[in-house]
Order: sequence, then structure tokens, then C-alpha cells
Amino acid sequence: MTARLNRIAATGTGRNYRRVRFADGCMITVEAGPDAVEFTEVATWPGLTAPATEAWANEDSAELFLSSQDAEGRRLFLDVPVTAVRALIEEHGGEHADQDDDLPPVRHAFGPRAAASYPVLLGGQQIGQVTRHDECWTVPSPVEEGRILEFDDADEAAAYLTRAALDAAWAARVARQHLA
Repeated sequence: MTARLNRIAATGTGRNYRRVRFADGCMITVEAGPDAVEFTEVATWPGLTAPATEAWANEDSAELFLSSQDAEGRRLFLDVPVTAVRALIEEHGGEHADQDDDLPPVRHAFGPRAAASYPVLLGGQQIGQVTRHDECWTVPSPVEEGRILEFDDADEAAAYLTRAALDAAWAARVARQHLA
């Protein structure tokens, strides 16, 4: 019921966040190192209520506000045990069968190159910029002001931006459905 979560806990997320979609459509985003016993961060998406237990007691609402991710129903928890996250997923019917791969099919396009960077386009709209540095490509984090994420190649960086843009669109759609 939690194959994706188990894989994320075993391998870690690097400097990225990974989304886990539940069978009932709710979602969380997690961050962890390899062989995690706890997730460093667990962000709930609108429509999901975290249990009022000690495992979910370490909440950081200021970080969401500072990173402009404080949408209605969005919460950020720190140092949540993997077992608590697994229990939450199981309460919601397990993981959804369609999780998408960690890197989605190429849906992005690159705009004209300027010096060592490319604009990343999704549906004709610019969603970010990837920049070449010595041995890596970087993008500014769409969720953490001032944080720069590093990737091995431009496509991986662009796929991350694409995934973040699609996640934001999904969250907005879920929020609209819950408000309707």
C-alpha cells in the first residue's frame, strides 16, 4: 500500500521534494535523506488533515508563509516518523495507482539560450530558468526563497520545474474543488 513511500524512505530525496498521492486524491510532499526513519519535512496539500498526534506535533507554519506556500489547508511538519506517514497513507486507502514517475515525461521546452541559461517553458508559458554552473545545472527553488537546487543535467532540472508547476496546478484544482 505504500511502495512509493518505502522507496523514498530507503533512497532519500536528495535536495528535492517528492510527492505522494493517496488513493483518495489527497497528497503530501516529503523530503528525507537515505535510509530515513523520519522525514525531514512533510507538507500536506489542501484537503488533507494531519492527525493530532505527537508524531505530527512539530509544525512550521512560518516557513510556509515565508516561502509563499501558505495556501488554505497547506501545512508543513518537521521530523515526522516514516511509520506515522505510512499510517496516514493507509488511512486514506493507500497510495494512488498513478503516481507519475519521479521525472515526468518531457512536457517542457527550452526557450532561447542566454549566456549559460535557458528559460523553461510549459504550455508556452515560462515556468523557470535553468542555469549552467561548472558541473551542474541549477534552478531557484519554487518553494523556498533563496534556495538553489542542483541537478546533473538541464533536462532533470527542467523536469523538476515542470513537476513543481504541475503540482501547484494540482493543488489549486483540489483547493477549488474543496471550496465548491
